Formats: sequence, structure tokens, C-alpha cells
Amino acid sequence: MTTQNSNDAEKTLQQNSIHDEWVDNYRTPDNELFYNMAFDFIRDSFEQIDGDQVLDAGCGSCAKSKNLVDRGYQVVGTDLSESALDLARKGLAGSDYDDKIELRCENLTKLTIEDESFSKVLCWGVLMHIPDVDKAISELSRIVKRGGILAISEGNMHSLQTIAIRLLKKILGREKAVVNIVDAGIENWEETGDGRLMTRQANIDWYVKEFEKHGLELVSRRAGQFTELYWVVSSSVLKKVIHYFNKIWFKYIKIPGPAFGNILILRKK
Repeated sequence: MTTQNSNDAEKTLQQNSIHDEWVDNYRTPDNELFYNMAFDFIRDSFEQIDGDQVLDAGCGSCAKSKNLVDRGYQVVGTDLSESALDLARKGLAGSDYDDKIELRCENLTKLTIEDESFSKVLCWGVLMHIPDVDKAISELSRIVKRGGILAISEGNMHSLQTIAIRLLKKILGREKAVVNIVDAGIENWEETGDGRLMTRQANIDWYVKEFEKHGLELVSRRAGQFTELYWVVSSSVLKKVIHYFNKIWFKYIKIPGPAFGNILILRKK
């Protein structure tokens, strides 16, 4: 991965509009029902003690940080983008969350945080946009205390959604992104109005092995959302059906292999 590619991705992630788009697509009332279930699972995995501090690495607009506060935690939210942090500050101002979430501007590939500073770290949907993912994994591993827990959520390259979309684009000749298949997964480089954006569907087995190199062992792997196609379809009825299916899969089936969203819980030895 070239330095230029990394710089391009970082510049794109610092723009306002991309964070606004993610809020519009993912922070919907139907999606909040899933996040409530998912963050209950993360709370249980963290072995919660009220008042514990959690690092939300790549906090964006702070929606995930708020979910953590709702479950009794104090939160330090970090993000590469000052635009995202400004959006977060506006959303927190005057709310009950304001004094429970501390915001810092940090680059996940070169954190200024001291070694073994946090016993609980969340990194949700962030590594997929970082070209130098091996550096980010090293930094996340470094700041977790021994015995501490790291929870991550990433898109799965072996999911039925990923396989079906890749096949469909190939058949129809509709692939607009530059696609690179690397050890970490399938990287899609797209030209957006704000610049080049990289999104990776992860090779989950590679992620697990890479974290193992840094002393973190897999505690559990389970499905997140089975599919995120709700943001593609226009029919409100079809959106409801997809969200309902995601709920059933997360709550009862839980198998991560065919699911797009995968949640990993890792403990530092």
C-alpha cells in the first residue's frame, strides 16, 4: 500500500459530507433496534463495571459512544476527522452525554495514547477504511491492557452479500471501483465527491491471526447484521423485511460465516 493511497483515504475521511452520509444511511430508527441488541452483547462481553472507561476508536459522530454511555460507561472517543468530531460536539452539546464523552483527534495508525491504557476498547466499522490496517491493528493491540477486551465489527468478504454483489457486478459490467484483493480482504477504491475512499470487506481469519501476533486471542466471533442492503433498496416495506431478517439472524441464528457484519471479541493475554 503506497503512502499516497493512505494520504488520499485520510483526506477523504476528514470531509463533512461522508460522515453526514453515514449518519443518514445507518443511524435510522430501524437500525437503532439492531444497535441496541449489538451493544447489549458488547456490554456483556466487556464484563461491565458501572463507570468503567471505554475507548471508542473511530467514534465518528459519537452514535456508538452514546450507546456505550447508555450502558453505564464513561467514553473517550477518538477520530481522525476534525469534521466528524465537530459533528459529534454539536450533537453532545447540552445533552446528558456531554460530560460522559471526552473527544480527541487521533490517527488510528499512530496513536499518541500510552501503552496498555484501556481495559475496554471498541472499534466499530473503522478498520475497513484504513489502508494500513496492519499498523492500526498494532496500535489497537498496544493500548489494550493485559486481560482487557477489544471489540471490533467489520464486513466479511466471505458473506453471501459480498459474493452476490461481486458476481452481479461482474455479470452486468457495473463495477466502478478499483478492486484489489490483498491478504486483509477485498479493497474497493471508489472516487467520491470528496476524493478516493477505500472500503474493505475483511478476511476475518487474517484479522484474527494478525491480532494474535500482537497478543490478542479470539474469545468469540458472531454475526452482526446479515446484510446491509437496506440502504440500497428504495421500498420501505423491503427495508422493514431486511431489518427484521437481520434481527432474527443476530438474535437467534448468530452464525457469522454467511453474514456480512461480523463482531469479534478479543482478549489481550
